[in-house]
Amino acid sequence: MKRQRREPIVLSQMRPLTLFMVLSGCIFVAFCLINLSQVMGFLRGVLSALSPVMAGLVFAYLLNPVATWLERQIGKPMRGIIKKHPRFQHVPRIIGSFLAVLLFVGSLTALIFAVFSQVVDGLSTMLTKLPHYMDVIVAKTQKILRTDNSATSYLRQLGEKFSATELGMGKVDTVSLTQRILSAIASGAAGTLGFLYTVVIGFIVAVYLLISKERFTRQWKQALYAVCKTKTAEMIDKQITKANKTFSTAVLGKLVDSLIIGILCFIGVTIIGAPYSTLIAVIIGVTNVIPYFGPILGAIPCSLLILMESPTKALYFAIFIIALQQFDANILDPRIVGQSIGLPAFWELFACLLGGGLFGIVGLIIGVPAFAVLYELIRTIVIRRLEERVREGEMKPEFLIEKLGVKVDPKELNSDASEQEIDSPYIQKLILLEEIAEKPIAQKKEGQEPK
Repeated sequence: MKRQRREPIVLSQMRPLTLFMVLSGCIFVAFCLINLSQVMGFLRGVLSALSPVMAGLVFAYLLNPVATWLERQIGKPMRGIIKKHPRFQHVPRIIGSFLAVLLFVGSLTALIFAVFSQVVDGLSTMLTKLPHYMDVIVAKTQKILRTDNSATSYLRQLGEKFSATELGMGKVDTVSLTQRILSAIASGAAGTLGFLYTVVIGFIVAVYLLISKERFTRQWKQALYAVCKTKTAEMIDKQITKANKTFSTAVLGKLVDSLIIGILCFIGVTIIGAPYSTLIAVIIGVTNVIPYFGPILGAIPCSLLILMESPTKALYFAIFIIALQQFDANILDPRIVGQSIGLPAFWELFACLLGGGLFGIVGLIIGVPAFAVLYELIRTIVIRRLEERVREGEMKPEFLIEKLGVKVDPKELNSDASEQEIDSPYIQKLILLEEIAEKPIAQKKEGQEPK
């Protein structure tokens, strides 16, 4: 049986308040399109003001598993006290949330200090050995120029074309140059202070979110079910649950995987005897979060860094990194992250390229799970629409299952569409009018006069 279509919505049949809201919405959208630049500037200001809150949401999401585990561990010895004094039932969560944030901040601070010391050592070593490398480069260049006259003439012409005067290097305004340098330093200091402010306030917001996560979840569901119909709200809640599972599996699982890879890399570099073991392990672990391109982005600078110290150790390191990445791709990553993302390999590569092109490093990291959520949503909508066409008689179940490859139970497809809920107010009014019109006919058949 074909499903009855909804009647078109007519403005004259709307309630005055609904009509006012629709017209106001149209006027607001037209105003935003006309003043698009001012609206975008206002939105950027709002996002900048709310950046600590967004950072807190990210920190709370990442630290939630650790805070939950600490809450359970702290709550076990406090069960007797909580039974006697119920007002202490939130104490394990508060302590667990603070400990999770403190552990993360402490680990991050220790890692930064360890890496910073290695960076300083690497820069000092590079500056010490730079004159030797420059002498080698100059000697090789002079040897090539003595044997190749064409290269000598080409370099002479290039030097004449790009002389210091033509490049503007001969006329340097020291005052303007000093002002530019001071402006760059002030801009960098302001950016650093703004970043620190965002991070500190973000951690404070994360503590509040971790302590009251059930309350915020309950308030969100209350607003959702108040605004949307029950069926729509259930669908949205279901999709958000799937998205949370996908993100937690992809992002948190990849972070754990990268932590293990960083530890294994530190052990391997230490065994090889290569320098800057902590710095290299951090670079390999951080870049491993990026799918496909991360191992390459991390291995190239680390290999060049070791190459300045010892070419032999650089070769050993390259072989070790190839073996480590094969172990991660074929054994470790499937066991930790698994196949719950549900994206084919082509779409994962597509998501990385699209996310990286639009949002840079952040897009490379979250591009795959975000696209996986969108992919699953589109797939659900398509399958649901195909099932509706089968129920309406436009398509046979065999064609849907065998030709289109949709995995669905045929018994569900054969269910009568008339049993579905009719939620259109216009169809309900038509059914009521039909029942009223049929009552006099039924009463005449029974020999009664209509009222």
